[in-house]
Order: sequence, then structure tokens, then C-alpha cells
Amino acid sequence: MERLELTLHPTKTRIVGLWTGEEGFDFLGMLHRKTKAETSESQVYYTTQQWLCRKAKERIREVVKERLAPANMRHKSFQEHLEYLNPKIQDWRNYYVTTYSQRKMAKRDWYILQRLTKWYAKKRMRENLTYGLMRRGRIYLPFTLAEAQ
Repeated sequence: MERLELTLHPTKTRIVGLWTGEEGFDFLGMLHRKTKAETSESQVYYTTQQWLCRKAKERIREVVKERLAPANMRHKSFQEHLEYLNPKIQDWRNYYVTTYSQRKMAKRDWYILQRLTKWYAKKRMRENLTYGLMRRGRIYLPFTLAEAQ
């Protein structure tokens, strides 16, 4: 490491015992942890799985909220927001999606859909639209995300 002029960060560097599976470590935006898995023939083996780390989830939420929450963003069209968010969403999906992170990614997609619905309700000045539709599990946007592309 000296030859490459690399140094270890004193607060970020620690030894983690992966053997028990109780601890994991964050690296490049992913939480790595040892877990037990099973084959289709019921053979048990151990593997390292990766999920979105807490810091990465917070950053994704922050980017979406910065775009949709401010009042001065209500004048923009739905299409403009999609043109801004779609490349970011695709980048996140390409980088963070693993076999084990599908549930976390679905939660991220649901959060983005909630924020878009809240933005649309505020733009149209329909406060009850947001919470009524979210509570019932129905979301009506002017057009679907697929049609916007």
C-alpha cells in the first residue's frame, strides 16, 4: 500500500468477523454480509450477499426529494421530472441491483412513486388525493412511467 501511496482511514477501517454472520461491512455503497443459503436440493451453503447500505439509501432519497419537494419545482412538467430522474434511476438500478437486493430496490421504486404522487397532488392542489390514493394502494398519475419514455 505504501508503494501505491494509499492510507487507511482510522475511523472507517476495522476488522469484521464474517464467520458468525452477525456483522457486515459497507464497501462501495453496498452492505456485505455472510448469510446461509440453500440449493434446490436442500443443500445448505454460506455466501456473501450484498444490499444497499443505509448511507446509499439516504442519498437516493435525498436526490429525489431535492427534485420533487421544493415549491419552485411545481411549475415543471411531469415529463421534465421524468427526464431528470429516469437516467438516475437507471444508474442506481444498474449499480445496486443484485440477486439479494430486489426487495430493497422495490422499496426505493415505491418511494420514488410516492414522491411523484405527492408532487402531482400539490401541483394540482389536491391535498386529499395524495394520502387517499396511497392509503388504498391506488396511484393515478397523468400517464405511466413507461409511456413517458
